[in-house]
Amino acid sequence: MTTASTPTTTTVQAIEQAEAAWLAALTEGEEAMTALMLEDSRAVHGPIGKIDDGKTFAHSTWTRRRHVFAKAEELSITVHGTTAITTCLQEMHIVFDENLPPFPVQEAVTRVWEGTAEGWRLAHLHQAKRMPPG
Repeated sequence: MTTASTPTTTTVQAIEQAEAAWLAALTEGEEAMTALMLEDSRAVHGPIGKIDDGKTFAHSTWTRRRHVFAKAEELSITVHGTTAITTCLQEMHIVFDENLPPFPVQEAVTRVWEGTAEGWRLAHLHQAKRMPPG
């Protein structure tokens, strides 16, 4: 873990919990995802780098495919006051066709979290596809 300032253990744990909640939300659905986002959040995603507001991203992510598994490895957290930047390798197993087994997708992900009265909320995310895990 890298830190720009020295966050408290409680802060780091809260950010780790926000990250875990995001991974769970990917398998729970659109409402679970948007509950973790700021109203004006943005997402850069897809093979061509599409830019969407948070609600559009959550809706298109959930309606195009179904995530059945998500995990993150190599989580790094940098904290600047009430803003946290996380990076990780994220693996998801996604059902594109109900007649086929879930397809593994791996992405390098950066998320920007903002500390609010309701907890850490996603302000921005950027996902870059990687080759399927071996």
